[in-house]
This record gives sequence, structure tokens and C-alpha cells, in this order.
Amino acid sequence: MQYLGIFLVIYGAFCLAALVLRFPFVYNNVKAKVFIKMMGKTGFDILILVFGLAGLIGGILILS
Repeated sequence: MQYLGIFLVIYGAFCLAALVLRFPFVYNNVKAKVFIKMMGKTGFDILILVFGLAGLIGGILILS
């Protein structure tokens, strides 16, 4: 279970870093472009923020 917590913390940190730094390989992905077309850029950013926070909080809760 500890590995899952570590993975979720790393995943959450990566999602938040991708949101702040706007990595091109995240935003230029074909699947990401479909989401951006459906939800808009702001909606996609909110989705990444929610996934990042959920992963980070879930990982911290599992590790504690």
C-alpha cells in the first residue's frame, strides 16, 4: 500500500507541475486536444488541477 501512496504523490506533483509549467507534451497530446476542444483551456486546466490535488491528497492520506 505504501507504493501506491508514493505513486500517487509523484503523480499529483507531476500533474501540478504540468499545470504550472505547461509542458508541451501534455497540452499537444491528441487526447488532450480533444479534451481542450470539449471543455476549453480553462476547463482542462481545472481538470488537471483536480486530478493533481486528488492524487496528492490521496497519496498523503495513504502514507500517513
